[in-house]
Amino acid sequence: MKKFIVLALLIMICGAAKAQSESQNSTDTLTTEQELELVKKKVEKAEAKAKKQEKVAAEEKKVEKLKKQINAKEKSIAKEERQIEKLKGQLEKGTIKGSLSPIEIQKIEDKVANKQIKLMKENEKLKKLKRKL
Repeated sequence: MKKFIVLALLIMICGAAKAQSESQNSTDTLTTEQELELVKKKVEKAEAKAKKQEKVAAEEKKVEKLKKQINAKEKSIAKEERQIEKLKGQLEKGTIKGSLSPIEIQKIEDKVANKQIKLMKENEKLKKLKRKL
């Protein structure tokens, strides 16, 4: 859309320059060509400024996306920690009461170990995301 506006502006300027050159002599044609060059330079500056603004906007979006990913990882880590504590609580409670068989105890311990491995992986991913930010 910006390119279309710039192109339309350039066409209008060229049309005005052509109309003036037909009505004036050759010395005036030189000044209209100079004006045309000035307008072209202004248009190029405007395009460069628009590109810079687009880059800044893209960078801001990237930062926001990283922040959202970091928040999601932190929530995931907190959830894993709560699950580990819950499993440890079940294991402790069951061993105190004596209601857990050795097989059940081993299953719970395996679950805790798996959750801790997952927690370590999530922490590593979180560190990587924070380094990108």
